[in-house]
Amino acid sequence: MSDDARGPIQATRTFPGTAENCGRARSWVRSLTLPYPDVRDSVELVASELFTNAIRHTRSGDPGGLVQMTLSTEDDPPTLLRLEITDGGLRTDLPKQVAHALLPPSDAQSGRGLFIASVLSRAWGRFPAHGNGDHLSGAALGPHSGSMTTWVEFSLHPELEMAGSR
Repeated sequence: MSDDARGPIQATRTFPGTAENCGRARSWVRSLTLPYPDVRDSVELVASELFTNAIRHTRSGDPGGLVQMTLSTEDDPPTLLRLEITDGGLRTDLPKQVAHALLPPSDAQSGRGLFIASVLSRAWGRFPAHGNGDHLSGAALGPHSGSMTTWVEFSLHPELEMAGSR
């Protein structure tokens, strides 16, 4: 597919925070990234990993919890694809911990999501979602704060990046 056929993406969708909806989220991401075969599989895998993190480690996985996903491109024609996953905030009042992309021990059954994101992407990070954590759906999330958005960027033209820029 030529670059001229690749249109911009700007889409947001909110999913119920259940394991069954992880597959629906992956399908949604795949449908949006069809014009970008070079990054499609990586974006889909990272979306699945981060969705799983949201339902496993935050209120998104509690009954009635939500996960918001945003997929967007930058520039025209697009040069960068950005995935954002916003969770429902911590389940406890414990202080937030810094997220690290570390490879867990080989016998660990989990803990590879951020490592996979860091390897497959151009860059990644986290920030408080709109400052108060209530932007997913104020009524659905209630008065809780602490929602975080994890973002991951994928270069649509990796051949144009300078060596060592990742």
